Parts: sequence; C-alpha cells; structure tokens
Amino acid sequence: MRTKKRSLACSAATLLLALGGTALSATPASAQSSGHIAFSNKGWFLAKTCYKWQGSATPDSCDDNKAIGQDWGVDIPADATGVKLSVLVHGQQIGDIDAPQITDLNRNYCYELSGYTWGPSITEKSC
Repeated sequence: MRTKKRSLACSAATLLLALGGTALSATPASAQSSGHIAFSNKGWFLAKTCYKWQGSATPDSCDDNKAIGQDWGVDIPADATGVKLSVLVHGQQIGDIDAPQITDLNRNYCYELSGYTWGPSITEKSC
C-alpha cells in the first residue's frame, strides 16, 4: 500500500513538473503577438529561416534543418516595429532565395518553399 501511494505521488509530481516546465518555457512573444509568419517546405532541400526583430525585446531566432513535408512558424512580437527575414537553402550553389518583405506586422503571412537546391522558390499562400 505504501509503495502504491509513493508511486502515485511520484507520478503526480512528475506531471506537475512537466506542465510547469512547459509553462515556464513559453516566450513573451507567444503570449503577446501581432501576427504570424508560417512556412511549409515542399522542396527537396533543407531550409533555414531567420528572424531579426527590430524594436523588440524578443531575441532574434532561426528555425533550421526543416525538411520536405515540415511546417513551422513564428509569432510576430507585439512590440516589434519591423522584421528582417532571411530564407536559406542548405547546399544551394547559385544565388540566394529572395526573402519576402514583411511590411504589416499585424497580419499573418504564409509561404510555401518548393523546388530543388539548384532552383528553390518561395510563394506566398493564403493562411
């Protein structure tokens, strides 16, 4: 009986720690955001997207090694006044992929990456 109670107490403590850890790892940007930037990789390459926030306390960040079939995104911080977005394709030999220009930080942007490492493209889609 004592072992059963101890097991239940340990399980409850583990669950609370896991939930508490999740709550603590949330960034301020996820709590207060203006819009969202989303990507879907349909191309035959690994992609990397980086976000340099202007006028925001939110640190710059990157999403890397996104393979074909993966979707990802980032919330636009409410205090951001601008963002410099870069989209890189691993192994691309010629030129750079043109990064989209984000002008209205209060709306959502969705993009699809497609093609191959020697000819990647990015297309804006409706969200």
